[in-house]
Amino acid sequence: MRRKLTIIALAAMMLAAGEPAMAQSPNLQLQVKPQLRIQPRINKAPIRQPIIPPSMATKNIQVMIPGATVLKILPLSNGDFMATIRIENQVKKIRVDGETGAVQN
Repeated sequence: MRRKLTIIALAAMMLAAGEPAMAQSPNLQLQVKPQLRIQPRINKAPIRQPIIPPSMATKNIQVMIPGATVLKILPLSNGDFMATIRIENQVKKIRVDGETGAVQN
């Protein structure tokens, strides 16, 4: 019983001493204003359309690389083509110029 009364008395003293201390503490506010960071806008280069049609690029590949089979041909953003070809049992990717049709390895 005596232990309980001691604990209660200590708790009451701590609460009574804590409130005036909290009332005396100054009201602090942050003086730093948050700064918003704006991401710079990145202008992408315009997509150029290839001048030659994909069929001409396919014909140029078959002329330059005999025995090649064109599996897939895709236009790139810079105006060239990326072609996937098969030569015998190997699959390769080559680049074809979109203006002249020249095959670039």
